[in-house]
Amino acid sequence: MLTKRTSEKTSPAGKKVLVTRAGDQATALTVALAEIGVDPVVVPTIEIIPPASFVELDQAIADLDQVDYLILTSVNAVNAFFDRLVAQGRNPQALSAIQTVAVGPKSAEALFERGVTADLIPQDYRAEGVVALLKDRVSGKRLLYPKAALARDLIPTELTAAGAKVIAPVAYASAPPVDVAKKLQQALTDGLDLLTFTASSTVQNFVDLLDDQDLGLAKRIPVASIGPLTSATARELGFNVIIEPDNSTLEALVTAIRTYFSGTR
Repeated sequence: MLTKRTSEKTSPAGKKVLVTRAGDQATALTVALAEIGVDPVVVPTIEIIPPASFVELDQAIADLDQVDYLILTSVNAVNAFFDRLVAQGRNPQALSAIQTVAVGPKSAEALFERGVTADLIPQDYRAEGVVALLKDRVSGKRLLYPKAALARDLIPTELTAAGAKVIAPVAYASAPPVDVAKKLQQALTDGLDLLTFTASSTVQNFVDLLDDQDLGLAKRIPVASIGPLTSATARELGFNVIIEPDNSTLEALVTAIRTYFSGTR
């Protein structure tokens, strides 16, 4: 766990922590932060929107009987895929013969809520973990990977190299919420003790929403990042990442934040 320490002890009580997750997904993090005594300030810098076209995803759903593995790398991917599956008149039971891969516990939980049990979950809850899990299993197999519009090419590239046929339709996209810039500026004016970022897109949108003066103020606030990719994006954009949990989960992130505020820092 990455934390920066000083010689003083502090308390989480009353610390203001910015939550930038999408509005419909912020509740879990907000509640968990409140439980450790901090004051969550919710200003989503991202919202999930439909893709520019459903043509490729609809075709992939029509060809489900040819799929050996279904790879879902986020709760958003689960929801987008199953919403479209239902819209196309297909039943989740159509997946009964397919090996379903969930990137981590939250994705597996979202799958379960849709009536499907994840067959495989990697130890590393990132695209790298999915590749490590599948690369020796998928030669000659057909993989369906419903992805975000801005997803990295790691899974298609690596698993194609491993001998798989990877179908990777865009299932959803993201954008900054409308009229959020003023809320973000006000949160910075009121004072924040920590920024949290749970995806690279939340960092990029945060930067795009602010003018130079407010961005300069924001970059003086320490950052808690959910994992290496998000941390790399934040650092490239000039932020001071001082918290990154060993596991890329909300639970681990909250634990790291509690340690940062409560421990000998």
